[in-house]
Amino acid sequence: MTCRREITGRKPRTTADHAKRRKVPRTDSPIVEPDPYAIEAMTRSGPSSNDWMTAPPIRGPPPPAIYSIKTFCLAHLISEAFYYDLQNKGQGPRETRIGSRVFITFESAAIWRAEREAATTAAGEAAE
Repeated sequence: MTCRREITGRKPRTTADHAKRRKVPRTDSPIVEPDPYAIEAMTRSGPSSNDWMTAPPIRGPPPPAIYSIKTFCLAHLISEAFYYDLQNKGQGPRETRIGSRVFITFESAAIWRAEREAATTAAGEAAE
C-alpha cells in the first residue's frame, strides 16, 4: 500500500520523463482552435513610453469632514483621558453636538492646535 507524499512528508520522486518541459502547442497548428477570449499582447499606442507618469495618482476615499472624540485623540496622539482633562480645564477644542453624538470639526481642531502652539510659545518666552 502506498501512502500519499503530502501526508508522509516524503519528497516526490522526479523521473526523467516528468523533468522534461512540456511544449506549448503552436497557435498556427490546425489542431489548436483559436480562442476568442485569449488576451493578446498590447502594443504601445504612441511614441511616449511614459504614459504611466501622466496618469493621475490613485487616491482613497476622501477624509471625513469631522472627528469623533476617539478619532481626534488618535489623530493628535493623545489619550481620551487627557482629552477630557483638557476639556475640564477649558483648554480642549470646541465641540459640535449632532443629536447625542459629539464631534470636532477640522477647523476647530486647527484653531485648537494654533491656540496650544501659541500657549506653548508664550510659556517658553515667559520662562526665559
